[in-house]
Amino acid sequence: MSDVPQLNGPFPAPLAPRHRRRVQQVASRHGRRKSGLILCEGLRCCQEALARRPGWLEFGVCTAAFAESAPGLALRQTCHRLGRELVLADDREFAALAATTNPQGILCILNRPPADVPLPQVLRPPFVLVLDRVGEPGNLGTILRTAWAVGLQQVWFTNGTTDPFGPKAIRAGMGAQFALDLREYPGLPEIRTALQRLGLERLWLAVPRGGVSCFAGEFDFRGSGLVIGNEATGVTACAGAETVTIPMPGMSESLNAAQAATVLLFEAVRRGFLPPDPLPEPVRDR
Repeated sequence: MSDVPQLNGPFPAPLAPRHRRRVQQVASRHGRRKSGLILCEGLRCCQEALARRPGWLEFGVCTAAFAESAPGLALRQTCHRLGRELVLADDREFAALAATTNPQGILCILNRPPADVPLPQVLRPPFVLVLDRVGEPGNLGTILRTAWAVGLQQVWFTNGTTDPFGPKAIRAGMGAQFALDLREYPGLPEIRTALQRLGLERLWLAVPRGGVSCFAGEFDFRGSGLVIGNEATGVTACAGAETVTIPMPGMSESLNAAQAATVLLFEAVRRGFLPPDPLPEPVRDR
């Protein structure tokens, strides 16, 4: 190992007990909340995190095979430039630390973004996507990935929503969490107040049946919040909100939450409410 060239950053030092404790701590939502840290696993997700939020990095853990690969050399250089540790675990120990069945040999421990960053004064998005107690990490990550794909950057969620920075949600989102502005509120009334401060007056609740068709002209979600609810119980009732439905000519009771969000978000693209070209995504350290 000592013969490995140093041009792309020093070869990682061995994993120490303090690193092991940190990784194990952030395996649970309670541990992540208490420590203020996030576990990000897998090449694509770690690359997105370091490209968009490099200042969040606490340290990285990798295997020897990954460290010697082309992505590993690039990661070593990045960690060296940021002044952050990249440490080495053998294959068996890495597998024990990883949350996946077939790990890719790289994970990063990141600092969680602060929850109290004020909204920019000049911000007025075309609309805001709101997740109300969405419970499945896979659904939440997929929804975030779709929001990222259509160019929508504001995604807010209520208490009771699964942790958007949980390992499974990050993997499902393929790192979308690091490109979006995510904000948590106690409930829909608080979200409605925050929307109104931005000049967004309407609130649309996505429901399985009985609302305005999402393909009808009456459904205009410009200047609004669009709410996707819990997989089992749907959206929370909110006085003054309007309801929207995705027409389902078949006999299915409802769509999966992530499927519904995809249909609605791409309807915004079809109507030209969102830009047809990708928005620039400046690196933001907060």
